[in-house]
Amino acid sequence: MQTLTLLTTIDGTALFSIWSFMWPGIIVFTVIVSALIYYDRLYRRMQMKESKLIQANNSRLANILQGEGTQVWIYDVATRRYTRLNAQGQLENNDYTPIDFSRFFNRDDFEELRTEIFSLRDGKKTTSTLKMHGPKTNGSEQQRYEVIVTVLERNAKNQPTIIMGVQHNITNQKQQRERERELLLRYKNVFNSSIIDMVFYDENGILTDINDKFIQTFHIKDKQRMLDANQHITEMTSLGNIDLDTLDPMTCTSIIDMNRLEKEGSKNPNIGLQGLIYYEMMIYPVRDEYGELLGIFMEGRDITDMVNTYKAQQQSMKELQQTTNEVRAYIDNTNQAMKMADCRIINYLPDTHTLQITSDLDKPQFELSQIRAIDTIDSEYHFTARRFIHQMDRRRVKSISTRLKTVFSEPDGEKIWLAFNGVAMHDENGKVTHYFGMSRNDTRLVKTEREIKAETLKAQEAEALKETFLLNMSYEIRTPLATVIGFAELFDKEHDIEDEPIFVEEIKKSSNSLLELVNDILYISRIDAKMIQVKRQTTDFALTFDAHCHMGWSANLNTDIKTIVENPYEHLQIVVDEEMVGKIIEYLTHYAIFYTEEGMVRAKYEYRMGALNITIENTGKGISADTLPHVFDRFYRDNSHKQCGSGLLLPIVKGLVELMDGNIELSSEEGKGTTIWISIPCELVSSELKKDII
Repeated sequence: MQTLTLLTTIDGTALFSIWSFMWPGIIVFTVIVSALIYYDRLYRRMQMKESKLIQANNSRLANILQGEGTQVWIYDVATRRYTRLNAQGQLENNDYTPIDFSRFFNRDDFEELRTEIFSLRDGKKTTSTLKMHGPKTNGSEQQRYEVIVTVLERNAKNQPTIIMGVQHNITNQKQQRERERELLLRYKNVFNSSIIDMVFYDENGILTDINDKFIQTFHIKDKQRMLDANQHITEMTSLGNIDLDTLDPMTCTSIIDMNRLEKEGSKNPNIGLQGLIYYEMMIYPVRDEYGELLGIFMEGRDITDMVNTYKAQQQSMKELQQTTNEVRAYIDNTNQAMKMADCRIINYLPDTHTLQITSDLDKPQFELSQIRAIDTIDSEYHFTARRFIHQMDRRRVKSISTRLKTVFSEPDGEKIWLAFNGVAMHDENGKVTHYFGMSRNDTRLVKTEREIKAETLKAQEAEALKETFLLNMSYEIRTPLATVIGFAELFDKEHDIEDEPIFVEEIKKSSNSLLELVNDILYISRIDAKMIQVKRQTTDFALTFDAHCHMGWSANLNTDIKTIVENPYEHLQIVVDEEMVGKIIEYLTHYAIFYTEEGMVRAKYEYRMGALNITIENTGKGISADTLPHVFDRFYRDNSHKQCGSGLLLPIVKGLVELMDGNIELSSEEGKGTTIWISIPCELVSSELKKDII
């Protein structure tokens, strides 16, 4: 109640006094709040502006770095992850583990990069530069980088927390250096091998280089001395004052009297050229993209001979006019002759490596490069053509002569053959300038030569067959024939009647031997002449093998000899020349029984791996090691000069086996016997083994 009374007793003056006391504080507080709000907005505005400026600068920096092939990335030491700067100059949202980041580099180079990063992390280095390669790709060049790694941020303990890497693509720099080196080599090659004079001056017009042709033209005594003289272009060209800043490409011709210059004392003592010369030159200033002079090229040539020739031509014009009709007639006659003979004029120029062909002197020459010229030749003769051209390029031959088959054909399909004949043409110094000659169509001649060669070969083969036949006939036929004649003559002489049966028996025996010999000679002659044809047909070999064996050894079978035939098949149907195989079996079994006095003769066969394998063996006296290599020789005799039949059994067998693409082998040991193996390719139709054969 007292409090309420106190409040109601406070009048207006007291309230005014209280307000007057609080008003300044309220104003100060309001000003402070307003200032804080203003500066807060100002700070936010400046922060946004600065952020935009930083982002713009980062974007510009990223564009510049990308334009120069530069990539920026950072390595977080704590997380051990890599983050790259994107095209907007900001760090990419995703980061890379070491394994993912290694895909951008060569594996070994990335390991070296990690070693350098660890050195920066451990405080061993503050920055490092290394060369790295990108991953290998198919079809494109492997990228090369120069990488600089440095510490970007450190913590309170001065330990690296962020490491920045800047990698610059230097692949184009390497390519640029290679191109510059290639251009320099090409310039040197062209400059030194040029067939015209070439001179180079630097940007100040001072002589810097001259080629060998210029040295040859002006008879320069000492090239280095000439260059060391630092002569200006105005001294060399006699063109007076040349303004190098406004110099444009120009062509001019000068008349230089070397003798007069020598008398006046203005001739360079290093120049040995004498007399009056006419010299044509072309000057080319070389400028950079800003128009600054880099140097001056001058090409020139001595045209004195051309001028003198022109003068001589003017003087001889009347004479040339008088001979025009004669030349015209010569050209017409030459064209007609080349047309009739199917010939062409050829010129080969070693300097340009071109072949000129002219079929009509009134028409332009047809030029072929080396590659196109060789392409017109059949591939079988490419090596000959290349060697032929190489000899002319080296100017080592005085004349040319060859015949080549081309890829072109006559209407009848015959390949066209061309014969080349020519001689080397020399200049006044004896140097070969080109090769001049004729190209003639030799297709008919080659065809005729081929026919003559074929007929000659046939004649030679016929003559060889004739000689072989006569040799075979005359070698062994005399002995049985002499026996027949001798015993026949005994009938005309005094003799006992009781001896006549003996005479008749000997005549029959010799006649049979003679008949066997003639038959074998005729048969082996047919084999030599390839007159026997293999006639393969399906046959059951199991049914005929035994019969052929018995036919072979029945003539000389001795009761002391045991014959064995091993036939494991009930049926063996194969595609083979049964008659020829049967003859082989009969001859071999006859041979085996002939050289066996006692013991055993065995014949067996089997089909294995697409071939009919036949084995004939005996327990006879065998063949010595010295005579074994000659058993297949014709009219072979053993150590006792004994001969089986006509002496042609084994040669005939060998010829028949080879005729059927088979093989024959013979093995023998003296005193133990002989074994012969035969393998003849054939086709199996069907087979059935005997029941007792497993």
